[in-house]
Amino acid sequence: MDKGVRNTLLWTLGFIALVLGLFLANFLAPRQLTEAQYREMGYFGFPRPREVAEFQLISEEGEAVNRASLAGDWTLVFFGFTFCPDVCPTTLAVTNQALANMSQRGAAPPQVLMVTVDPERDTPEQIKAYVEAFNPAFTGYTGEFDELVKFATSVNVAFGKVPGAEPGTYTMDHTANLIVLNPAGHYVGFIKQPHRAEAIAEVMTSLMQH
Repeated sequence: MDKGVRNTLLWTLGFIALVLGLFLANFLAPRQLTEAQYREMGYFGFPRPREVAEFQLISEEGEAVNRASLAGDWTLVFFGFTFCPDVCPTTLAVTNQALANMSQRGAAPPQVLMVTVDPERDTPEQIKAYVEAFNPAFTGYTGEFDELVKFATSVNVAFGKVPGAEPGTYTMDHTANLIVLNPAGHYVGFIKQPHRAEAIAEVMTSLMQH
C-alpha cells in the first residue's frame, strides 16, 4: 500500500474513532435536569444554599455531632421516628432503593441520615438498629428536644406530639420531606412526598454530578 494512502487511511480511522468517542461520552454522560424536570420529580431547590443552624446532638454510635458533622458528602436527611407505622419505614425503604438505582448506574450515592423527632423513645441504640435494618450505611441522630428543634427549624421541618387512642400513648406528626444538603453541609433543597426511588435517583445524580 502506498505510504500516503496508508497515512490518510490511518488519519481517517483515528478521526472517526475520536468523533465516535466524543459522541459516546456525550451520550452516556448524566444529563443535568432542568428546573421543570426537577419540580416534576418533586425536588425544589433554592437559588442560593442556606446555612444550617448550629446544633449539638448524638449519633447512632453515641458520639457527639454538630453542624460540622454534616460536611463532606451530599446528604439526604429525613426527620422521623422509629415507632412510625407507615411514612418513615416507607421513606427509608424507597430511599434505599434509590441508592441502589444510583449504584447500578455507576453513580456514587449520597449518605442518608435519619434525625429523630421522638427523643423520648429513640435512644442511639434504638436509632442504630432501626436505620441499619434498611441499610447498614444509614446513620441516625437523636438528642435533646431543643437541639432537634434548632436543626429541624433551619431546614423547614416541623414536628409535634399527637396523643394516642389509649391514655399515656402518643405518636408524632412531622414533615416528611427529604432534605438535601451539599458537601459543605448547606441546605440546598428538598424532595417532597410521595417519594419515588427512580425520581430520587435522577435528582441526586443530576445534583451531585453538575
